[in-house]
Amino acid sequence: MTYNCDREFIVKQCKEFTLLNNDEIEAIIDVAKILPYFNDGFDCETFVDIKVHDDDLAVVVAESYKKRKSIYIDSYMGQLIYRENEPAVFRSFDLGVTTKDTIGVSYDKNKNKIWTRQTVVPIIHKNNVVATLILEKVLDLNSSVEPIVSLQSFPDIEKINEILISIFGFNSENEDLQIREGILIFDAKGLLKYFNQRAIKIYQEFGYKSIKNQHFDNLNYSSKNFDDIISNVNDSFNTENHSHFVIEKSFEGKVSVGSKFYKIRIFVLKRTNIDIIVFIDDITEIRKFENEVNSYLVASHEIHHRIKNNLQTVASLLRLQSRSCSDSAVKAILSDSINRILSIAVTHELLEKKTNNKVPVKEVLDKIKQNMLSYGITENKKIEISVKGTDFYIDSEKSTVVALIVNELIQNSLKHAFPNGCGGCIEITTACDGKIKVVDVKDNGIGYNPEQIKSNSLGLTIVKTYVYEKLAGKLVIETGNEGTTTSFAFKL
Repeated sequence: MTYNCDREFIVKQCKEFTLLNNDEIEAIIDVAKILPYFNDGFDCETFVDIKVHDDDLAVVVAESYKKRKSIYIDSYMGQLIYRENEPAVFRSFDLGVTTKDTIGVSYDKNKNKIWTRQTVVPIIHKNNVVATLILEKVLDLNSSVEPIVSLQSFPDIEKINEILISIFGFNSENEDLQIREGILIFDAKGLLKYFNQRAIKIYQEFGYKSIKNQHFDNLNYSSKNFDDIISNVNDSFNTENHSHFVIEKSFEGKVSVGSKFYKIRIFVLKRTNIDIIVFIDDITEIRKFENEVNSYLVASHEIHHRIKNNLQTVASLLRLQSRSCSDSAVKAILSDSINRILSIAVTHELLEKKTNNKVPVKEVLDKIKQNMLSYGITENKKIEISVKGTDFYIDSEKSTVVALIVNELIQNSLKHAFPNGCGGCIEITTACDGKIKVVDVKDNGIGYNPEQIKSNSLGLTIVKTYVYEKLAGKLVIETGNEGTTTSFAFKL
């Protein structure tokens, strides 16, 4: 008997090819020590494989076979195993389940093909698959011809059409279905009785040479095994009524196989017999796109988060400078600058939590209101600020512009509409008419004479410039003894 279980070799291979920890490696060694018992008990060759981290390869780290009776002459220790040759090994790695009686391919020292029948058992440590135990029998020591008939679908088209029409309303000749999804249909014993060409291609990607006559549990990549499905659905069917198909959706989920992703749906149908129908759809490209979008969103959120923090840091520094300043005019300028900076930060604060580049305008205005109540009102003024009206979404650029405009209008009201510490209210109202959006800022202060406004007023200059140039909008100011209303409209 040839038996190779070298502790140092196993440790070295695990450290080189995997991210397994010491306890997981010890679990592999414990199984490798008893490989000869599997030889005798199951009359087979035995191997232990580990999976290469982040790759579709495995490595043989232990072996045991009866040299006189075996085709294997040279050691396979350290040899790479490929999914296309041994799909059962990788299915057990992928799913953490035992895979029985699946065809595999090996090669001797002269590169001659060896056909094998494998049962693969996952070696599990604390719910993680750390390696696989392969129990293997050689099918034909002399034949170089594939021992299984060529892949082809079964011709029971009438039955298949009846099933597919009952689910989808179209038949198996539907071109879109044939291209997009692999279809497998199993009988009440779990044996495969139909598969389409797309299913053949998918399982060839999994490494299967043939899927004909296979059992459900050998082809299944969902979390449900055959016994679970049958036991769960038997009680759901009305055994007295077989006039139509009863459909029970047993499973729908996504799985990863190697570097690809698949969506799997399982249906159970019963009329006179039970049929289990499996649909497999390759969603790798969709998943890649989703990952790219998620990566972009994460990066975008991080950028907005950092910009917001930086702006708030600048505002904090200006606030410290303002507190140490005795000149009231300078303090007023610093206060205005702080509020402008915080109004810009509002958009970035909201966008860091959004999944797209749009924010609700009322949420922006509520943040501006909170900033003003915190930093823009002197203690002797009792000013109420409210936000109401129709909500609508605006992109990041327009959001910043609207925030700055409203910030300036509120600051102007606070400075000029309520002299001598008197109180009052400021209303911010939003409205929309199709693509036309309107924002009003109204106070109930003393009003003012437009002719007396300084031509170099920075606040009013910012408002006019941003409305006309940034929003390509229209600005209307109405003022009198009952207060001032400033409205601006723009198109989205």
